[in-house]
This record gives sequence, structure tokens and C-alpha cells, in this order.
Amino acid sequence: MLIIVRSHQILQCSLNILLKKPRAQRCRFVSPNLKQSGQSRATFYVRRERMSAIITHRRLLQVFLRLAILGLVLASMAACAIEAPKSQGTLRIQCILPGEFTHYAAKGIPKGGAPESAAHSSAALRLIGPQSGWQIASYRLTCTSPEGEIITKTLGRASGDITLKVGGWNILAEGLAADGSIIVENQTQIDVSAGRTINLPISLHLAKGKGSVQITFSTTQTPNASWKYSLSLEFLGLPGDATAEGPPAYTAEFAATEQSFNAADLPSGYYRLTVQLKDNTQATLAGSVETILVLPGRISAGNCDIVLADPSIDISLSVPLLELSAKAAIGVDRFLNKNKKMLVPLAVAEENANLGIDWFANGEAVGGGLETGNQILTGYRLHFGTIDAPGAFSFLKMDALLTDPDTKLAQVVTQKSTNVSPPLSAHAEWIQSMDYRAALTKALHDNGDPANQGTGVPSDAKWVTASTNGFIAIAGLDKSSAVHLFFSTAGQEATDSNGIPVVLPAESGWIRLWRDKVVIEKSERSPDRVSLSANGLLLAAGSSSSNWLRVYVLDTAGAIVAKKDIVSGKNGAPAFANIKALKFSPDTKKLFVLTNSPEKILVFNVENLTAGEPVLEAEFLFASCFENPPSSSLGMEDLALLSDGWIAACSSNIARIFLVHYSDNQFSSATTYASGANGESLGDPKSIVFDEQNTLMYVLGYSKKLHVFSKIDGYTGYQPVSTISLTNEFDKARSLALARIYPSSSFLVAGGGQSMGIIALDAAGQPIAQSSLASVDANYAGIASIMNIAALGDTIVAAAGTSGLASVFNIF
Repeated sequence: MLIIVRSHQILQCSLNILLKKPRAQRCRFVSPNLKQSGQSRATFYVRRERMSAIITHRRLLQVFLRLAILGLVLASMAACAIEAPKSQGTLRIQCILPGEFTHYAAKGIPKGGAPESAAHSSAALRLIGPQSGWQIASYRLTCTSPEGEIITKTLGRASGDITLKVGGWNILAEGLAADGSIIVENQTQIDVSAGRTINLPISLHLAKGKGSVQITFSTTQTPNASWKYSLSLEFLGLPGDATAEGPPAYTAEFAATEQSFNAADLPSGYYRLTVQLKDNTQATLAGSVETILVLPGRISAGNCDIVLADPSIDISLSVPLLELSAKAAIGVDRFLNKNKKMLVPLAVAEENANLGIDWFANGEAVGGGLETGNQILTGYRLHFGTIDAPGAFSFLKMDALLTDPDTKLAQVVTQKSTNVSPPLSAHAEWIQSMDYRAALTKALHDNGDPANQGTGVPSDAKWVTASTNGFIAIAGLDKSSAVHLFFSTAGQEATDSNGIPVVLPAESGWIRLWRDKVVIEKSERSPDRVSLSANGLLLAAGSSSSNWLRVYVLDTAGAIVAKKDIVSGKNGAPAFANIKALKFSPDTKKLFVLTNSPEKILVFNVENLTAGEPVLEAEFLFASCFENPPSSSLGMEDLALLSDGWIAACSSNIARIFLVHYSDNQFSSATTYASGANGESLGDPKSIVFDEQNTLMYVLGYSKKLHVFSKIDGYTGYQPVSTISLTNEFDKARSLALARIYPSSSFLVAGGGQSMGIIALDAAGQPIAQSSLASVDANYAGIASIMNIAALGDTIVAAAGTSGLASVFNIF
């Protein structure tokens, strides 16, 4: 009979024999088939020496048994591991910093002042804080259970996981500096769930505690013993905790002979510091407004450099790490006619419209009574700091303090004006001038490219152009390869604090929009010709000594949308060099380019540059106007777009006026004039201006000549009707512009000689009187070196060449 025995029974019997080592072992098994046969059990004798039927070798069985035991141990350990989540959970913690808490290293500015590039970067953000900085190096989590168990973990970044047992926990999150001091902190309660991962964002606030402030005063000369410092320190808030309350405002007066100001036991947070230097009559001589960050157990220190010869207070500060990062820009530094009202514009993006704005002049609070909507500069609101009589100061520093009412973060932007006596005449007045320092203030459309920050080095102001919407483009100013775009609010409408409309005058400051270093084919280029379209959406730049052309596509706020470069003979472009004039058609669909090598007009279609490239439509060679073209260069100088498709151009080398007609993408008839009315010499023509209202064309001759051309009809074009001899003040004038003073007055303005010439026109556009605005020794106006002038509303703006100035003039 076959007896069935379960294998585990044999294994157990064998194990007993091996471990107890008997000579023979009796094993009793119960077999299922024995029960079926009526036998309840059977007894078998298994001898150790005859166990080969079960296993062939004792050692193999020992190995097998040991592996089995090891497997049981590992399985038990795994089971324990699997059981762990049943009693633990995970927190995924995200530390959120207050406001725009940035991570740059603090760098102190050496005592005694910043270098030139920093000293004039007056719109740079400034914050007095601990000199060791306040950069977050790590985050520390301290977790405390109700039973008193404490678990800590350090994170190298603002987020991380921590595993805790199930139950309630208090979580304290701290942001630490490299030296271990606490910069920001907050705590919260959380219930940890078994086997779950919970996202836990923790909004941190500035650490609470008390710190100190140390301000050191440094003067260029010993102050008068009777003078005083008037100081105010006001708590602005605790970043990250809008409910925090600080101490009442602290004010103090002390002798100007004191060298420092110290304050201890100040609750941490932001403070506004205003300092005024006053004489014995309590008149303010100079002042400043700054923001201070106070941290627990730290000393916030700054150095005040006070220049008494040029009344102002500048504080050398650390680069801020905790700051309000509003999209805003203030007017550029400038020279200002001391008889004019001070108007300093501040452009603030619509998304920052809730910011509080406080104005200070030399540290003294002043009202900012003017404001515009966002229709003037799309997406931005303009605010103005104003002073009616800035002439009381030879130097005036306007500070705008921007404060976020929610985060209590703040920043200060600054504009500096040097107020000087102006040159005067019967029909013109110098208003203001900008130099290379205008390229150092913060740009509204700053793309962060270091190559497009100002150089801090004067350079020629080589060419200027303006559009009807207030954009002003300048070639040069602080580097030969630079193109700058500014915005002027002159002529725009604002409202005062009573809601009454006000037209902004020419003394309104300019806002810097951007600076672009022209690099084409990996080489820096030197533009000396720029032209804006009438609507300000296109800007062309070129060079009178090279073979390239750049067209900028701009949005309604002046930001660059696209750049299109054209190089002679490259990518299907025509051959050209030495650009003398650039003009956009009134509808902004075409760009006309006057070149001098060869002498021709190029017409590019620029209607859809955001999606494509400029397309050459036509070109006109001036050599076609001659049966026997001159062997020497024609010396083309200027180009003007007239009405009904007529184009005027002038040559200085052979003294010619060319009138050519352009329509349906092709040139047709051409007329050449070798003299003015009654055979008068053209006098080396340099510049052409068109008066569309009276359909008159004016040609300025280098040798004190003004030629007037009038329209005959649509087909025959224009012919000379009069020639005016100009006074000596117009000698060597090279640029002409038309200033229309509404409703009825018009003037021609000529620049380039020792004086600026002004020609009054009657209602029909005919010259009736001449005057001039002479240059002065203190050449704040740059009159004697003007390269070209352009109309900006009812004012004139000039690129003043080697003086490095861009100047604004009123014509009246």
C-alpha cells in the first residue's frame, strides 16, 4: 500500500534527528490515505544513515535551514517597516518670504562717496541695514509635540520634507543668516495624519526683537556752529505682519557739529528716516529721506555725506536685500532753468497703483499735486513732485518714497536738478538739459542687460528725434554706440489735487525708457542718425559713415518689441552706405532713406515688422537727374517728405535741390533747382522743413540763406517763391525745425552756429522777423555745438554735439 506523508512532516522529523543527533529516531506520521484505509497512524523508522531518500547530504540541509531562518528574520523586519506609516506622517513645508525678499549679498559703498557710475545712479534703490547683510543662508524647522518632544531639521532652501509621528505639532520656521542670526520667522499648528504627506506653506515675517541704528555724518566743510540737524525716525511696519505696531515717531534736533546719530532698542521693522540741515533761521539747507531695516540684535549703519557747497545729503548704503520691487522710474537728472517750476515725473505701473507716494525736496516733505491717467503712457500712471520756486536752491534733490500698504515694504527713487540762470532772447528760452547722467537713472523698460546700463562717461549727443506722443530718441550721449529713448510729458494733460485739468509745461522732466547698445554682426556700431515715426511706434537708426540700418518696433509704452537690422548687400539688401537722413511716411508704412554712397533714396515697406522683415520697394539714383553726372560726390544732406507724393532732397557739394515724385511703389518725374527765387544762390543747402498747413517748403543754406518753395500743383510740384538773407547769428547753421505754437504762431528755428536762430512766420508761413538765442560761457544749453534740432510739440529739443547735452527750448 502506498502511504502518503506530507513533506513538512518529513522535514520536521529530519530536523529533529539532525539537531539531537540520535542513532535512530522514530517518527510518527498521520497520513490521509491511512485514514481512508481504516488505519489511524503509521509508524516509520528513519535512520540517520539511511536518510538519502529525504535529503542526500546533511550539510546541504543545514545551509537550507539557515537560509530559511534568515528569510524569516528579513520578512519580520520588512513587516515592521511596512507597519511604520501607520504611526507617522510627512509634512512638506514651504517657507514663504515677505514681499520681494531677494537673495543678493550686501555690499557697502566706501566712505567718502561712490564711484562716478554709482554716484549718479540716483534712481538706484537704497536701504540702510546691517552691514553684514541679511541674506537667508538656511532655514531651521523646530517641531514640538504636546508631550514636549522636540525635533529639529535644517533646510538649505525654502522647502523640504520632515517626518513626524501622528498627532498635533507646533512648527516654528526660521530663516537664518550665515552667522546663525534669525532674519525671518513664524510658527503654526498642524495635525500629522498617519501615512499621509501634507503640504504646509508657512508665511514668514521679519523676526521680532530689538536692534540699533547708527548714522554717521561726514561734511565737506565744518558746519556753522549755529546750524542744526532736524531728524525724524518713523516706524513703517514689519514686513510679513501687517498687524505689527511700532513705537511712535521719534524726532530730534541737535547741533550740526555732531558727527553721528544713534538709536537703540528699536523694534525690528522698516523705518523712514528724514534728515534736514537747517540754518539759524530754520531754513532748510539740505536734506534726505531714506528707509532703514532694523533686525533683532543687529546694528543698521549708514554713512551720510553732506556737501555744503552743493546743498544735499547723500547716504552711502548697502545694496538692499529686502526691498519693494515696484515697476517704477523717476525723471532723469538734469540742468534746469532756475526760474521755472520744478516738475519731476514718476511713472508707476498700473499693477502697483495701490502704492503710497510721498515726495521730499532736500529732505523736506512736499506735496505732489499733479497726476495723469494711464492713457499718456499705456500701462503706467504718472505722478509729479512739484516746487513752484526751485531757484532758491542751486541744487535740488527730489525723493519719491514708495510704500506698499500691505507688506510695508518701501523704496526710494531720486531725481537731481542743478538750477542755473538761462540764456534769454525775445522769442526763445532755454528750459533744461540732460547729459550722460540721464543714462544712469533707472530705465522704465530695463531688461537687466549690463551692456545697456549707462557708462558714466560723457559722449557726443549726435542726433535727436521726437514723436507726437512724447518719445525722444538720442544717438550717443554716454557712448558712441548707444541709442536712448526718453519720454516727455510736455504738452500732455494732467489734473491737480482739485481735479482741475493742467497742461504740463516744457520744464516737465524726462523719464528714461531704455538704452540699447547697437551691435550688428558682432560689432559695435556708431549711430549718428535717428528718426521716430509720428506715432512713436517705429524708430530707425543709421550711420553717416557706415552701411547698416536698424529699425526698432515699439509698443505704446515705448518698450522694444522687435529689432530689424539691414546690412548693405546682405540677405538680399541693396548696396548702400553713409546714411544722411531717415524719414517715415505719415502713415508709418514706409521708411525713406537718403544715402550718400551711392547718392540715392531707398524706400522700405515697414508695415508689418513684428511678423516679417523690411522689404525694399524702390530706389532712386540721383545720377539719373543728369545727362553727365558730376564726377565728385553730390554731398547729399537732407530729405523731406512733402504732400501728394513729392520728396525733396538737397546736395551741399553742388548746391542743388531735387524734387522727385513717388507713388504706386515707383519713382517718376524729377526736377532739379540750382538756385532760389530770382536766381539767388542756394548757399550750400543743409536742411529742409515742410509746412503742411501752408504747403510751403523751407531750405536752410549754410551761408545765411533761407529759401521758400511753394506748391504749384500735384503734377509739377514746388517752385522757389522767395529767398531771405539771414543775420550773422544764422551763419554755419545746419539744422532747421518748424515750431508751431498753437493756435496761430509759427517759427522756424535754426541750430548749428554760435547762436540759435529764430524766424517768426506770419499766418501764411512767410518770414517776418529774425532773432537769436546766444550761447553763454556756462554752456548748460549747448547752443554752440548743436548737431540737429527737432520739434517736440511747441518746444524744440536739440542734440548739442560735443557738449554731450540734449537741450529743450521754449519758443514764444
